[in-house]
Parts: sequence; C-alpha cells; structure tokens
Amino acid sequence: MKPAELRAILMAHAETLPAGERRAFLAIFEKEDEAGKAGGKRRPGRVTDAQKLLRDIDSLVDQCGEERHGGKEGDWEDAGEDDGWDHYEPAHATWPTAKIDALFERADAAFRAGDLALARDAYQKLLDLVAGYGEDGFDADEEESEPVGTTDLDEAKARYLRALYETTEPAQRPAALLKALQDLQYVGGPVGIPEVIGARRAHLPDRETFLESWIEMLRHERSDQFGFGIEARRLLFEAVRVHRGTEGLAELARRDGRHIPEAYRKWVQALAEESRTDEAVRAAQEALQALPSTGEIRAWIAEFMAESAEKQNDGVARLEARGEAFRAMPTLARLSALCEAADPIGKLKAMVHAETARLRSVVANRSRRTGRDGEMADFQSGHRLLATLLLLDGETEEAIALAQRAPAVGWSGGSHPGPVVIPYLLCAATGGATLSTGTALADLWRGIDADEPAFPMWDLPTEDGDLDDEPEDAWPDMSLKPRPVRLTPFLQAQIGKQPVEPEQCARFLKVAWSIAERRVKEILNKKHRRAYERAALLVGAVAEAQTIAGDPESGHALLTNVRQQFSRYSAFTRELDKITRRSPLLPSPPAKYRSW
Repeated sequence: MKPAELRAILMAHAETLPAGERRAFLAIFEKEDEAGKAGGKRRPGRVTDAQKLLRDIDSLVDQCGEERHGGKEGDWEDAGEDDGWDHYEPAHATWPTAKIDALFERADAAFRAGDLALARDAYQKLLDLVAGYGEDGFDADEEESEPVGTTDLDEAKARYLRALYETTEPAQRPAALLKALQDLQYVGGPVGIPEVIGARRAHLPDRETFLESWIEMLRHERSDQFGFGIEARRLLFEAVRVHRGTEGLAELARRDGRHIPEAYRKWVQALAEESRTDEAVRAAQEALQALPSTGEIRAWIAEFMAESAEKQNDGVARLEARGEAFRAMPTLARLSALCEAADPIGKLKAMVHAETARLRSVVANRSRRTGRDGEMADFQSGHRLLATLLLLDGETEEAIALAQRAPAVGWSGGSHPGPVVIPYLLCAATGGATLSTGTALADLWRGIDADEPAFPMWDLPTEDGDLDDEPEDAWPDMSLKPRPVRLTPFLQAQIGKQPVEPEQCARFLKVAWSIAERRVKEILNKKHRRAYERAALLVGAVAEAQTIAGDPESGHALLTNVRQQFSRYSAFTRELDKITRRSPLLPSPPAKYRSW
C-alpha cells in the first residue's frame, strides 16, 4: 500500500472518532515529529501547515482591506459640471475569487483531516472576508455575481458551524452558533441543524442535550438584528422537528402559538407532508380557535381548510373557509377565491353584500380614527378592494365617489380604486360589449385581473392596527408565487344585471374621463416618463368606449384635443400614436403627429 493511500485511510478513520479520541489517535503519528524537533531538526508538518494557511488567509484579508480603502477620497476629481464623472472615477480592485477558492479548499482539507480548530479559524476568516463582498472599493464581475467560484458556501458554512460546535464548551454551544448564524446570515443560503449534523460522518456529540438548549434559546429569541427574526423562527421549527418530530411542532404551537403564530402553520404543513390529512384538518381547526382573528398565518390555515374541503366536494365548508381567509387578510386574490366558492352554491349575492358592509365599516372606522389623531386620512388604504366589492354589490355611485376622492396618481400601489372603477364604468357604458383584441379598453379590463403579489401591501386587523401597511406576522418559507385574480367574470355578470340608460351611460363616460384626465395631467406635469404609456392607455380606452357607445365623433375629438393640449410632450404623444395605430376602433394619427 502506498503511503498516500495509508494516510487517507488513517485520516478517514480519525474523522469517525469522537473529538477526544481523535486527538489521542492523531497524537501517535506526531511523536516522530516531536522527536525531530528535540534533535534540532525541523520537518514540515501539520503545525507549520496550519500556521501557513492562517498566514495566507490573513495576508489576503489585509490585501483586500488595503485595496478596498486605499485612494478613494483623493482620487475623485470634478473638472466641471458638464464633464462626465466616469473619466475621473478611481479604478477599483478586482475581487480575488480564485485565491479565495484555493484557500477554502485548504480549509476543507483541514476539516476532512479532523483538525477542527484549524478549520474553524480558517473558515471564520474566509467567511468574514466573503461577507464583505460588494462593499465599496470592489468591482463585481458582471458575468460572475457570486463572491466565490467553485466553493459551495452553504457547505462551507455548515462545516464552519460543525467545527465551531465541536471546539466549543457544551454550555456555550447554543450562543456561539446563534451568533455565528447571525453574523453570516447573508453569506450563502440558509443553513441549520440538519446541515451541521450532516457535515461529518461522525455523530454530533451531545446532540440531544444541545437540541434541548438550542430550542429553548430560540423560543425566547427576540433579537431582530438585520432581519434575523424570521431566520430564527426557521431554525426553531427545524430544530423542533429534528428533535421531537411532528409531535414536537404540535407542542410548540399549543405552548407558544399566540406569540409565534407560524408554529401552527408548520404543524399543519408537517402533518400534510406526512399524508396525515385528517389530523392536519383537525390541527387547522384547532389553530383557528387559538389564533388572533386576523393575520397572514390565520389566512393560510383557512386556505388549507378550503383546499381540503374542495377535494371533498364540500361546497359549504369551502365557502366558510374562503370567507375566513378573506376576513383574516383581505386581498383581491382572496376575494376572487371567495367569489369562486360562493357562486356555484348560490351564495354569491349574500356573501358580497355582507363583506361589503363589513369592509365599509372597517374603512370608515379607519378614517374617523385618523381624523381624530389630526393626521391626513390615507384615502388609498384598502379602497381598491372596497371599490371592487361595491361594484359587485351594485353600489356603483359609492365606488365612483371613492375614485373621485382618491389621489390622481398612485394607481400602481395596489390600493387605489382607479384601476377597477375606470374600466368598469367604461365597459358598463358600452353595455358590456365584447372587447376586441388589441384595444386599449380590453387591456385596461384585463388589468383588473393582474396577479397579486404573494405578500399583500396592506393588512386588515379589526383593532388598532386596521389597514396597517405591514403584515403583523413573519412567515418564513411561504410561497412567493403571485396569487391569481379572476374577478372580471363576476364584474361582467354584474354589468349584465344592471342595464345602463343613455343618460347614465353619458354620465359614466364623463366621470371616467374626469378621473382619467386628472391622472394624465398629473403624470405629464410631473414628467413621470415611465407612466406615459399608462396615461396614453387611459386616453385611448376612453375614446374607444365613446366609439362603442355610439359616439365616435366624441372619441376622435378627445384624441385631437389631448394631442393639441399636450403637444410639447413628444414622448407621450408617441405612446398615444402607438395606441391609436393598434386599435381597430380609433383612427390612425394624423400625418403631422405620426412618429416613424
């Protein structure tokens, strides 16, 4: 057997030994080295290799520090207002990716050889260096956005944490690991106890004792250092499941669910993953009894129950659960799902009327409370959702009033009533005509069903936090997929139930244009160039609605007046030309306005 093969076998055996036995085993092979030193000879060995690795890392750290901070202040020059700054920007250092990868490989070798103290120190220095990636003074390679090349940072973090664990006194391990995880939370991806356990083939020493202390510490962890609170919750749920399984998650939810609502979701989710569906439904029911009346976690639990009821073809239970989810955290996507649950069992009208009354009361209470506090009421908070419900409930005039009181801009924020009220009025004025593909009005109508972000922009608790801008709960591991909205079929049906008289049609068109015109003027006066296309879309949609309603002359005149009024905004008129050229209902732009 070759010496290298024998050495590899011995090192692999050493790695399987507990830390105390491993040190004694490796000491056998160090006697010869000690004898060499006693005789005045110095052979290259593990100690000198360790010293060299740490010296090389320190040298690279120092080099990066000098290049990061050197010459930044004095190198900036300004030769004049019209000169470009790029010519005077100092050259930044290039990130030493290859060198860092090579040093990580050497740290990996120390870890695999069982020299955990050396591996700990090396990993710590290297990971701290990587944490500084992207700071001022370094140019990130556009083709290589990661701070390392071949190095797996998640694995490096796990090995560092394992080395730190085994070289720390048992009583200090939970605090040491928590601090390390906080310091490195933005390096690589999330790493927890399963990765630490799997970093070595040997069993984790004192595993059960550590997990008990680790869980207890995380249960009471209140630090939200740079957003670490959500990660601390993830670590807690992960550790509980490793230590006590799904039953441990149940105990955690029942004990701490009031101040850690996410524990209920993790419990239900774990049961579902284990195909214990009936138990998962019972756990969800228990969660709804225990959780506060509002919040994203309660909404998720209710949605889980709705999906379970749908699989069982239980329409009544599905509607009840969808309603619970909507009331816990009202969003357009949840209103859409609620309508889809109510319609097949003939409960749509009653549901819409009840939810409209409830939401109207919540918004009114918010406005009164804001007025008492001497602050300006936020007319946008929740008003798109309320306007949608009002339109579905046949309260068109109240929805119009919301849109008229709302600000001219801010439509993209998610709460402005304009993106629902304006297309509804225009389509109602046309008698609910089928919209042609390529028209601005069809684009505006489809916009009502734009997918909603996974995290809603506002919340609707029923107490002092009504309509807060931030959700009250943190929910790690939740899906980031957009939520589908399918409300236009219900709005279209409502238009069919309310025939519009000619006088009302004319009023709807007039109101829609007055609201749209305010927005167009505000966008152009403030030169919000990114919104020019959306402003042109509004103008084109109103002109198309006038044409469909039987008054094409008014639609053409509107286009002419807008072009004349805003002729100096060439970027806007070009967008308007695109709309009219594409639309089958509008005339192409006159020759003097055409842009090629």
